[in-house]
Amino acid sequence: DFFTRAEMNRQIAQLQHKHNDYISTKVGSKFDCDIWLPAELASSKEGKDFFWASSNTASGLVNICMYSYPYEGPRTFNKQYVLAKRDSVMKANIPGTEPRMYMATDTLCTSVKPITVKGEYAMETRGLWKMEHDAMGGPCVSHSRVDTLNNRVVVAEGFVYAPEKMKRGLIRRLEAALYTLCLPGEQARELKASIPEVSVVAGKEQE
Repeated sequence: DFFTRAEMNRQIAQLQHKHNDYISTKVGSKFDCDIWLPAELASSKEGKDFFWASSNTASGLVNICMYSYPYEGPRTFNKQYVLAKRDSVMKANIPGTEPRMYMATDTLCTSVKPITVKGEYAMETRGLWKMEHDAMGGPCVSHSRVDTLNNRVVVAEGFVYAPEKMKRGLIRRLEAALYTLCLPGEQARELKASIPEVSVVAGKEQE
């Protein structure tokens, strides 16, 4: 746990000094949120209440997407609801090379659990994604958080496609970016002091 926290905080500190301001500005205009994304995420796509940034490389493809939907009380944060919402959003916005192909969740290999981010309740989803009717897939991790000012859930997710590479470092870097998300009303660009508060390991807030 100690080494995981240290590594996560190091990744966050690196993002603080080097991130993609252009993509962050696009996220801000769409969701009124602030987030520090890795500089290599140079390509982007927008949909209804949806944003996708990607490195768009031939190998070691890394991605972060964000989407939002209305908050409907405690039932919004159970595994079935969270995964069903993810699948519906990804199917609509991340198609495959053929009409019958679309992104989905490997539900058997995916866990959903509550965590604490910036002192507030959040839901972490961690597991595997797959492309239906195709051979693509890989790891993914997301945070679902409540934007109380707008009565909505904002989801930020990182996912990797790198069949020829080790994926731990790639997904860990994307996970660090999730902790930099500032919802409306939260203080942006003041992350350094709050790094210990946002570090979460196995569902426990770092003391």
